Amino acid sequence: MSKAIRALAIIAMCCGGVVVGAAAAPVRATGAPACVGLSVCPPPPPDTEGNPGCYYADGWRDASGGGIEVWYFHEPQSISKADKVTALVRKKDGTNESQDANIDAGQQVHRFEFPAVDKSAVQEVLLTTGGGRCYVAGPDA
Repeated sequence: MSKAIRALAIIAMCCGGVVVGAAAAPVRATGAPACVGLSVCPPPPPDTEGNPGCYYADGWRDASGGGIEVWYFHEPQSISKADKVTALVRKKDGTNESQDANIDAGQQVHRFEFPAVDKSAVQEVLLTTGGGRCYVAGPDA
């Protein structure tokens, strides 16, 4: 399977039914468009600390075995470089959980697993790479 097809398959699995190339995003009750996870979506505004939104394919959701999983996708313009990524989960009770991963040159995706963190406890998820820190859009983004 080619790398491009494999990447699309991973994105399709990760997004859980989001159709690539959708003509229009549905509008929520708040009036905000629900365009998340597609390259055609406008970037989200910075969070309250000024952190920009992460690469459009990054995300987090409930893990099938419990807890949450955080998906990091190596941006195409830097895929030829190795990097270290830290996933930080800030919880509503004021505590944090984090994991580090070494990303090899050419590695397209990494999944962080936080089995002890319930979705309802999550305040914010951040990724830190050599390029800086950003926040990750979640399932209710």
